[in-house]
Amino acid sequence: MSIPETSIRMVRVFKAPVEEVFKAFTDPVLMRQWLAPTLCRVVEASADPRVGGHYRVVVKPPIGGPTITTGEYREIVPNHRLVQTWVVERSKDPAHKYPTLLTVDFKALGADSTEITLQQDQLITKFDRAGNLAGWGQCFKKLDRLLVSSRVA
Repeated sequence: MSIPETSIRMVRVFKAPVEEVFKAFTDPVLMRQWLAPTLCRVVEASADPRVGGHYRVVVKPPIGGPTITTGEYREIVPNHRLVQTWVVERSKDPAHKYPTLLTVDFKALGADSTEITLQQDQLITKFDRAGNLAGWGQCFKKLDRLLVSSRVA
């Protein structure tokens, strides 16, 4: 299946029940633990996961000012789908702020395995597409570790 030139798509499988994976995308306590690329950390996260609700994530890189991501939930089907706007605001380049659309589909592959398909649309430049693809990959490594550690605990 082809995707628009201004989009990225990733498919990942996590060894955790769909309810836990979905919760990691909507619970600010869990979002703080994984929703930042390698070497970065989430210093603030808030979420009101309902249609029309908003979220905010503040990420601090090792050097430089924070990156703030905000948006609005457009569609929520618990344990199946999230659609939200995704607006990144970098402190060094406020002109870079523009909305993209993030869609995450969740599919239970069994009691302890979940496939997600993440698609981010409306990414204007090749640089933004490459950066988001790399960033999501790094975030998913953290999410995988979080889900595995929560299963052991």
